[in-house]
Amino acid sequence: MFEQAKELIKNIKIEKDFRISVSRHNKNIASIRPITFHDVENDALIQDLMNWRNENIEAYMDHTLASFEGTRKWLKKFILDNETKLLFLVYSEKNIPIGHMGLADGMQTQQLIEMDNIVRGIKKGNKGIMTLALHDLISWIFSSMEIKKVYLRVFSNNPRAIQMYERLNFKEKKKLPLDKDTHDGVIKYSFSKSKKISDTYMSYMELNRCNHFNNSKKSKDMY
Repeated sequence: MFEQAKELIKNIKIEKDFRISVSRHNKNIASIRPITFHDVENDALIQDLMNWRNENIEAYMDHTLASFEGTRKWLKKFILDNETKLLFLVYSEKNIPIGHMGLADGMQTQQLIEMDNIVRGIKKGNKGIMTLALHDLISWIFSSMEIKKVYLRVFSNNPRAIQMYERLNFKEKKKLPLDKDTHDGVIKYSFSKSKKISDTYMSYMELNRCNHFNNSKKSKDMY
């Protein structure tokens, strides 16, 4: 990840009031707020993060169930202390946290940002809110950073998520084969270094700046 992005992430993690508005038909209907160092001792937030991960465990490569204090340590070590990661909470119009999404540098590129950890925790109501929030987060990224593309990786057997990303004009570029390991009943996947054929794949999808902004109105008018 290039230095401009790292500096922006560093500064946001110490702010208290930074928010990105999420709009539909020019009306603000939600917001996204970065999790910062001020949130480490927020037990209600830690509980939500733990529950949302465990309830959506099949979306992760590591199916180990999270614990409360383990989640707090993960937030501190792997998100807040990581200069290439930023995790946002998605808030409903009533200011209730309903999920999260983030950005990262999982493939260690210099020109791309990865959209990461996209999870809806509260399923009921607010139709389309995660799609709209992801759209507006990507708009902010393209407007704030000198990058031309964002990408994401999603299990190829998750058609609902893939359809959401396709509505935002992400295009699948390739499938990445995975190795599967099961130990004490817990499944863990890893990217295969040798296989070309596998039972399970990750879809690698990209969205470039021009396609995002050229199709912005169409993408948001679906909701």
